[in-house]
Amino acid sequence: MFSKKFNLKTIFILVLFISSLILGVCIVAQEMDKVYLAIIVTKDYKAIPNANIYIFATAPNGTRFIKATSTNEHGIATITLSIKDVIKPLIDWNEAEKRSIKLHPVLYITAIGKYEGYKYFGVESTELPLTAIGPLKANVIVELTDKLTKVEEKLGTIITEQQAPPWARLIYSKEESKRETLFKVVTDQHTRATAYYEVTKYGIVGFKCTFSVTLYPTNNIIIPWKIGKEITVISNSESNEVTFSVGQNSVGYVSCLVTCTYECWEYEEPANGGEVYREHRVYIRYHLPETLMAVKGDDDIEGTEIYLKSAAGKGWNTPATGVNLEGDVSMSFAIPVFGFVINIPQQYLPIPLKIPIDVALVIKTGYAVRASVHIFGEEGYTVYVYYIEVRRTVNAYYNFPTWAIVLKT
Repeated sequence: MFSKKFNLKTIFILVLFISSLILGVCIVAQEMDKVYLAIIVTKDYKAIPNANIYIFATAPNGTRFIKATSTNEHGIATITLSIKDVIKPLIDWNEAEKRSIKLHPVLYITAIGKYEGYKYFGVESTELPLTAIGPLKANVIVELTDKLTKVEEKLGTIITEQQAPPWARLIYSKEESKRETLFKVVTDQHTRATAYYEVTKYGIVGFKCTFSVTLYPTNNIIIPWKIGKEITVISNSESNEVTFSVGQNSVGYVSCLVTCTYECWEYEEPANGGEVYREHRVYIRYHLPETLMAVKGDDDIEGTEIYLKSAAGKGWNTPATGVNLEGDVSMSFAIPVFGFVINIPQQYLPIPLKIPIDVALVIKTGYAVRASVHIFGEEGYTVYVYYIEVRRTVNAYYNFPTWAIVLKT
């Protein structure tokens, strides 16, 4: 009898122990999948209560809407996300593609809040570690920077029901791979050149999103095209280079394949029947150094010619002079996407679309590019070397432009 009771007691204890162990494992597993995100929405350094927040995660095929929430009375929102939702898809893509680049997880966050009688729009982003093991923590401050519309107060109206939560939906998207021209060499009838161009191995590159906001259905432009925050981050594991010759009266180019994405997101403020805003989003998802080729891209490099130097021609076997170009260790520059955006159906575009649209590529670590040109001139002629640098944006200043070398005699 004593033995049976002892056995039952032992079994009971073992069952409790195993159950506790399983529960503990489940709790640990759940915790390892969590991303804890704290967001503060501000305007002029003041916390904004009841601001609507929209959280997007970059994915292999564009940004995905993950969650919407609102700030509390202190202007703060705390959200728990799943690593399986925001990071694991990128890990799977990187392993399946086996390319020289890796996509890194980024949370792209927009917010709409009220301040002194107007609604304002703001955007921020944060990069997460490329890992499937949590828990992870991130703190983000979203500053409301752009005025949307005046808040119309409805006197005598009392809201008795719970207000519907904010929402966002993707109503149009397009992806296109284009060749962007990075370098150009132009000769005349008395000059030739050999050129070298290299995309060096870099650590991490971020692509900033260019966006615009309109009011639907009037399509009034509230926020003109402007460059915002980083929306895509990639790392590169290899360099690539190309060497090419440019004969007399010729033009030589270097270009790289770039994947552009356009998205039109729709917000309703609030979701139970307020204004409807459309955020028009254009960005580079990635560019591929292995696609570097000595061919012309879909665009050209044109601008003001700056005199560099001159040298006497020494014939086709001896260089008259040379030019070496190299980027800084930390830099950013623009990639034009106007040709891609202009073909979007007009009902999903801010109109009129009259200015060039560019997105920023930010090199975070390592050199971006370097180039060299050996210049040959016919004997009896003086070779004049001109340099073109293009900052292809009206929205921001870029330290590192695309280059062109023009030779004249």
